[in-house]
This record gives sequence, C-alpha cells and structure tokens, in this order.
Amino acid sequence: MAGKDVSRSRWMGRCLAYAAVLLGLAVASPQARAADAVAAPTVETVAARDMHWRVLRWGPRDGIGVLLLHGFPQDADSWRPVASALAAAGYNVVAFDQRGASAATLSRSGDYVFDNFMTDALAVADATGLRRFHVVGFGWGGAMAWMVAAYHPDRVRSMTTLRYPHPAAFVDGIEHDPEQRASWEAVRKEIGPDNIDKRAAALLADGATGLRAFLRKSGLPEDATDRYVARLSQPGVLVGGLSWGTALVPAQFAAVPPVRVPALFVWSKGPAVSASTVKASARYATGPYRVVELKDVGHFMIETAPQTVAAPILGFLREVDAPPAARK
Repeated sequence: MAGKDVSRSRWMGRCLAYAAVLLGLAVASPQARAADAVAAPTVETVAARDMHWRVLRWGPRDGIGVLLLHGFPQDADSWRPVASALAAAGYNVVAFDQRGASAATLSRSGDYVFDNFMTDALAVADATGLRRFHVVGFGWGGAMAWMVAAYHPDRVRSMTTLRYPHPAAFVDGIEHDPEQRASWEAVRKEIGPDNIDKRAAALLADGATGLRAFLRKSGLPEDATDRYVARLSQPGVLVGGLSWGTALVPAQFAAVPPVRVPALFVWSKGPAVSASTVKASARYATGPYRVVELKDVGHFMIETAPQTVAAPILGFLREVDAPPAARK
C-alpha cells in the first residue's frame, strides 16, 4: 500500500504541474479585443524580503486597496486594462511581478513554494500601504487569492478568483472528475519533458518558436504574445515561471481551509476547469459567495475581454464596501 500511495502522490504531483501550465495556457476566445483607454500606472521598485519587486499602481492612494495577483505566463502589466477600470472607480490598485516572473525576482528552485508566494504578496501589500484589501487573482494568482484569504482573513476584505477553483476542490477534482483527469492526460503530450529546464529549453529553441506557437494556440492576442515571449526569453525567466508548477503539492492544496470573507468566482468554460469543480468550490466558501460565468471569453479573459471581466469584479467590490443598509 505504501508503494501505491507514493506512486499516487507522484502522479497527482505531475497532474497538478500540468494543470498549472494549462491554467496559464488554455484556449481563449478571440472576442472583445477592444478596450477603453487604459490609464498609465506609476511604476515603483519596492524592497521587501531581500528582493526588489516591480510594482504598478493605479488610482488614489487613499482609496480602498485592491491587490492583483497574475498567473503564468503573465506579469503585472497583464492587469493594466482591468486595473484602470477599478482605479477609475476610486480604488487604490496594486499589481506586482511575482516571484520568478521577471529577471529581478528569480529564486532558487526550492524557493518556489506557496508559503513564499503568500508572504511575498503580504510583504508587497505592507510596503505599498495596503493594510486591509481586496485580493483578486487569475490562474495561479487565483490559487494565491484563495490561500491569502483563507490563511489571512484579517488582511482581506474580499477575494475574487478568475478561473481557479479552491485548491482543495481542485485536487479532489483531478483525482475524481473524469473530465478533468482526461484533460490533464491529453495535455501531457503538448507540455514537453517533465524536467523544467529541458521543457524551457525546448520552448525557447530556434528563437522561441515553440513558445510563440504555444501561446498563439492558446488564443492570446498577438501583442500579448510578443510581449510575453520577449520577457520569458530573458535568461532564467521561463524556468522561473514554470517552477510554480513544482509548488502544487497535493497534500498542501487539500489542506487549504475554507474562505470566510466574501468571495467571487468568475469563470468561463474551457479545458482547464470542469463545471463540477467550480460547483465543488462552494463547499470551501463559508461567507457570502457568488459565481459568475462569462460566456464566450475563453481562458485568457483579462487579455481578451478586460472590460467584461472588470464589470462583475467592480460590482462585487462596491457591494462589499457599501454600508450594511445598502447591501443587497
């Protein structure tokens, strides 16, 4: 039995690593390329945890804080249109390049763990004056949003996740949902070698031909593809991004507690998350909880449909921040 348990754990770990990549590289709809004018953020370098973080800020500094957490292959700039919409409503919005997303934040392989990711986020929040804030995450950043809200509810006003289910529901879905399990098995053939260094080298070979083709196939707009390829082609950066997959430890994900703060799950149909796993996430939200399904936006919703995404987030934040008598 012990041997079977070890094999099962290794299989689950591989599945979660593949899932992580798919959650960052799934098919997106070509709709909604147009967006309103995007306000330029201020760009700061914040020193915290012996690292220097590139931070983008929008909106009034005395507004209610919103911390945005990107996924892979994204960076803080991916949030520009959504952040601009939130800032226009008076929110103090902060996004930063997370660990491994840029040359400045590369770490040792053993440092890519979710405890570090959470501590990074809280350290940047502290350094930018966000004491109690709304947290919004996409993809891996969505997993982070669940965890920050679950483990640090005293810091979080509300939690919004874009396309990422509660980590415990996700683990359970991979193990028991045939639809999700089949999708992970199918994507194995596309991801490449299990070894992250070999996988990165294969994607970057011949002028990043493989990486560019993979991103285009995912449905990313051409401008986002060009920008992501340029950044991920810098020495070590693609390995840093892919290393987030090693942080997806089944036992740790299964142990993430329920979220008590108000929570919003914005999702769209796609190959990364099954409807049953989305439904199962409700078991891990003990406070006010809402699910919004966006039609025909695909996976990379913040690049392809930013205004469509911003609308339910903004409505949710306003409701949470409204005086009790004015809430629905």
